[in-house]
Amino acid sequence: MSVIADLLQQKVGLSPEQAQQAEQVIIQHVQENVPSEFQGIIGSVLGTGAAGGAQGDSGGIGSLLGAATKLFGG
Repeated sequence: MSVIADLLQQKVGLSPEQAQQAEQVIIQHVQENVPSEFQGIIGSVLGTGAAGGAQGDSGGIGSLLGAATKLFGG
């Protein structure tokens, strides 16, 4: 189970099934509303990859910061 689903279970008290469903809604919403140039970064942070399939916790916040630095010329 992913970190997001675990947090939803612990902090909100959702069942494992509810947490997984809520996680998918959250991920879909974020991916639909993030500019295309950030899709890969967001996928990496959320552990979904660019295509939206679950891939684990690769990348994380370090990838986000690194990509943002490159994007803004840092």
